[in-house]
Amino acid sequence: MEGPLVEYHPVSLPVDWNGAIAYLDRDGVINLGSPNYVNNVDQVHIFEGVIDAISALRSAGYRIVIVTNQSPLIRGLWDHKTLESIHSHIQRLVGEFDVIMTCPHRMYDACHCRKPRPGMLNAASELLRGECHQKIDWMGAKPAPIHHLDLMVGDRNSDMGAGWAVGARLFRVDKRAGISQVIDRIILGEPGDHFDPGA
Repeated sequence: MEGPLVEYHPVSLPVDWNGAIAYLDRDGVINLGSPNYVNNVDQVHIFEGVIDAISALRSAGYRIVIVTNQSPLIRGLWDHKTLESIHSHIQRLVGEFDVIMTCPHRMYDACHCRKPRPGMLNAASELLRGECHQKIDWMGAKPAPIHHLDLMVGDRNSDMGAGWAVGARLFRVDKRAGISQVIDRIILGEPGDHFDPGA
């Protein structure tokens, strides 16, 4: 299984697209995660405020991309149909995303898509904008973003690392709170949270 799984269905925006992308982790940002994975639609618990946050991002001109690590796929715990049913259920509850990128690999599979590697973010940027970052120096300075408003929201260091690698503004949330914890900061244009990938 090579590369991320891609679900692509660009949404009509209420305003002209400004070229910016909001990269969002799934579990811990949109819905409550679990140490045993979210295995079916009955285990999907959407955080309060997510619908309003998605609407605010849309009104601000963002394309929304979900980037999620889901190793149960390659482990054989469940299949693509299960993943699609979970994502369809989430979108029925909160609205559609432009792109959903799913890495099916484990940490030791040495893929390019599992966060903190930025493969999913780069693939989505290439799909939506026709350009992406090519090289990353993890020990160097944070890269310049393709769009100055690009952002990454996540609850783990792996999310922050992937966002850092594409120069995005970084917003870390509590895994029990989700995106509503930072949406006001995002809309106000704050530079985001500090992250050092070498720490």
